[in-house]
Amino acid sequence: MIIETENLVLRSFMPEDLDDYFAQVYGDADVMRYISGGQARSRERTNDVLMFAMRHEKTYGFSIWALLNRAEDTFIGHCGLIHPGDAPEVELVCALGKSFQKQGAGPEAATASLRYGLETLGLDRIIGLAYPENMPSRKGMEKIGMTYVGETDRYYNATLVQYQLEHAGWQPSSAFYHLIP
Repeated sequence: MIIETENLVLRSFMPEDLDDYFAQVYGDADVMRYISGGQARSRERTNDVLMFAMRHEKTYGFSIWALLNRAEDTFIGHCGLIHPGDAPEVELVCALGKSFQKQGAGPEAATASLRYGLETLGLDRIIGLAYPENMPSRKGMEKIGMTYVGETDRYYNATLVQYQLEHAGWQPSSAFYHLIP
């Protein structure tokens, strides 16, 4: 599965992504500060997440996808949709390597993921979760049209803030979006 946007490519993870994934996301303590557990992870644990993403996509038809800069074909992070733990809800997740943050890639990738979930999969609702102190994620969710719901402790054994976007409130963007199944 591949989604192209103006500046990005979201595609299914491959085992060959491990080194880039570790370098940009899971091996970087600054990036991991607000991701489950709050600490950098080993290469082996990164591989576990990569394998999880590939299994999740095979099972459900969506997952966390590799995120690449389209012009340079550079791995910059991940973005996509997953079931949080064993919950039936679908969560939007996005993490960018430190040097790729604050350049607009997060909202662009998140919007493409929402579009896939709401338009292609026909989901009724997508949630977003963040640690309360993670203001960049919270502002990002608001920027892409998600609404603050409140605090929850239902997911990841943590107290998180929850946002959501319902299909009825979805306003499709006219921005470039191309899906290659």
